[in-house]
Amino acid sequence: MYLLKRAAVVVGGIFVGANLLNYFVLGHAGDYLPGGERMGEWKAAKIREACYPALESIERDGQLPKLSTDRHRVAWRDLTRTQEMTAALNCYLVTHPNAICERNNRAYIVDFINRYFATFDEMLDIAKRYGDAEISTVRNLWDSPRNRAINAALIRDASSGRLIKADFGWSMPTAMKSMLDQYKGTSDNCPKA
Repeated sequence: MYLLKRAAVVVGGIFVGANLLNYFVLGHAGDYLPGGERMGEWKAAKIREACYPALESIERDGQLPKLSTDRHRVAWRDLTRTQEMTAALNCYLVTHPNAICERNNRAYIVDFINRYFATFDEMLDIAKRYGDAEISTVRNLWDSPRNRAINAALIRDASSGRLIKADFGWSMPTAMKSMLDQYKGTSDNCPKA
């Protein structure tokens, strides 16, 4: 009996450890999104390949986030990540507004929305260490025309039932909670296949 308990603890530890590595180290949060008839397999999303061209020339897109001052503490890596995430999410939600209607795309887009807002929150937390001027710089960075178009698309998708609280499960970004609460109970207006 003692050997059986010990084996169960080892197997349980391996299972929990593998899932923690997958979620926190590899960043595959999409594996833990709620399932159901609305959500598909994020790895099978076609929208990702469809939006590769949007990421090929981000330096030439004048509507992506830019720093408004040279007095900042934003790392160039963070600026590039912000531009890439904005270009990608803009493509998923604005350029291809009906992509979210396909189950696999919805799972991928919901996971990407989580990462988008997590990146914003992370940059804002870092900026708080340096004062109001740095907070203002980060907020201005995330207020480009593309970011505003993304916010409008998120409101559109929430108000039309294309995005609901259940899509996010327990990992819902704080910025999305009030928006999704406001449009709670709205039926999905995606075209039926």
